[in-house]
Amino acid sequence: MSANTILLDFSVDTDVVTAKGFDTIERDVVTLVESQLNGDSLKRLTSSEIASGGLLAVYTGPRGSVISIRLYPVGLVTINIDYYLEEDQEPLLSLEECRVLERSWGSRNKPKKVKTLPILRRGIPFDTYFLSSDERLLEYDIDNIVFDENSPYQHIQIVHSGNFGNLLILDDLQNLAESDLVYTESIMCRGVEDYTGKEILILGGGDGALLHELRKENAKFITMVEIDKMVMDACKIYLRSACGDTLDNYDGDNYKIIVGDCVDFMQKCVDQARKFDYVFADLTDIPISQTPQGEIWEFIKQILDLSFRVLKDTGKYMTHGNGTSSPKALKMFEDVVTTLSTPVSFSRTHAFVPSFMEDWVFYQIFKKL
Repeated sequence: MSANTILLDFSVDTDVVTAKGFDTIERDVVTLVESQLNGDSLKRLTSSEIASGGLLAVYTGPRGSVISIRLYPVGLVTINIDYYLEEDQEPLLSLEECRVLERSWGSRNKPKKVKTLPILRRGIPFDTYFLSSDERLLEYDIDNIVFDENSPYQHIQIVHSGNFGNLLILDDLQNLAESDLVYTESIMCRGVEDYTGKEILILGGGDGALLHELRKENAKFITMVEIDKMVMDACKIYLRSACGDTLDNYDGDNYKIIVGDCVDFMQKCVDQARKFDYVFADLTDIPISQTPQGEIWEFIKQILDLSFRVLKDTGKYMTHGNGTSSPKALKMFEDVVTTLSTPVSFSRTHAFVPSFMEDWVFYQIFKKL
């Protein structure tokens, strides 16, 4: 059950608007819509001219639908159809029926462009819409909520997708799915970096996937610091194909999971002069903002500064960045990196992450010697 919104855009040359007039174009639109509604007619509620030019008309239709038609002087015609769809009902208009409207409009009005967007569903029991890194709308084939709880730190959901398997959502942001081994292997630079005999620190990583894969690399010891135990408790049950048995025990032969604040942990390492060969920051994404200011940026800078204080001179800081479609955010992060108190260099790699539905950037940052 959901509130469905159908969005149609028609566009004609301004000379068509001048020749026909708004009233005639409105009647054309109504006739077209009615032609696909199995003989049902629309009832006009209101119609008025817009002060800035153009016309707005609102109609009611079958099944309580509301149809708004907006005509712009430049020749753009937008049609929004809103209605409620019960679970056992067929859509008021299918995508194919909307395509028929497109073709019919094209045969009558010599359009510059016609476009129908797939139905937007609102008010459903679980979200199916999430954002890309540059804030474009993505629709997922989510069919079930597997886990849904609020921890003291964030809203935690694990949902099921036919394409991606179980998917971890934190504060409405997609994090990791069962399909996303490439994400973990990319942040590791698997096959390029040699972790044999190394001391490794993971900051965050509550899904357990990074620790699980690093355990296969013959490291000397891996320490993971994750603040949210509820994330780990959920992932060890519902994201097991990604984390294996790693989250079952917090102490292993060559690893230890600490539930706590990674900033506090690193400060203790500084005080104890404890050093690592690798620090993995599996924490927040690089934010999209006008300037590198604000709470998240201050946190990123703090993590970077502390990480290089606990890294050996030959060590590396490994992290994920953001999507390749967010070049300004990536450049901002790279500018921040060059201003650290410790002089550093960096390289970057990228990989397409299935559940992100986009190409993602990963950073390898190291001290200048």
